[in-house]
Amino acid sequence: MSKKRKRISRRRLAGQRVLAHVPIFHIGTGEHKPVTAARRYIAEQGLNSPAILNVRRNEHTTDRFFWGEKGLFSAQYAEENHFLFPSLRTIVDGIGEEYIFEGLELTADDWEEIEEYEYAFV
Repeated sequence: MSKKRKRISRRRLAGQRVLAHVPIFHIGTGEHKPVTAARRYIAEQGLNSPAILNVRRNEHTTDRFFWGEKGLFSAQYAEENHFLFPSLRTIVDGIGEEYIFEGLELTADDWEEIEEYEYAFV
């Protein structure tokens, strides 16, 4: 019997398209926990937001973090709530919503939810 694939939300797909335009850094954890390794790397390198950090925990597991204006978040959270981050909004405005979200059939409810939260960082 084949395994059912989990459907990814349109909102998260839209966020993945936005995050595709963000620089990605690959690091290892060393003796630290993944989030600590990410924070140390950001401090040592003086990274500016936005950035994606892929932190390799072991040969099987990689944790993804998003470095934004307000701190360090999981990349999944940033994908699902990309409209809450001003630097990601700048990317969308620079490239164009119609280009980034082309082919995604975002419904009126999706746009309504995005616009509802837009005030958060204005």
